[in-house]
Amino acid sequence: MGELPKNYKAIVTAAAAYANVEETGKYDARNPAALKRLVAGGAQLRPFSQPIMEASLKAANELYAELTAKNPDFKKVYDNMIAFRTDEYLWWQVAEYTFDTFMIRSRTRT
Repeated sequence: MGELPKNYKAIVTAAAAYANVEETGKYDARNPAALKRLVAGGAQLRPFSQPIMEASLKAANELYAELTAKNPDFKKVYDNMIAFRTDEYLWWQVAEYTFDTFMIRSRTRT
């Protein structure tokens, strides 16, 4: 985007932000109905087991280490993302996770 005039950059930035919010909203709004249709069709929903989650995380971290070693641009973005995520998890753990867990447990107690 470096070669675009400022007003075009602003348009692209605004369009990307709108698309992100719009698609995330659609994703969140449509998934409950989709899950209900899957279950009605016989699907059994189960969480991944701890060993699968651990193996997945290990494989992902190995891939990210390989990519950061080969690609300085990826490393810059990835390092910033990890720093942000680490800080963000502090907030989620205190605020969002606690509230969401409470609401999930309480929805069956009406």
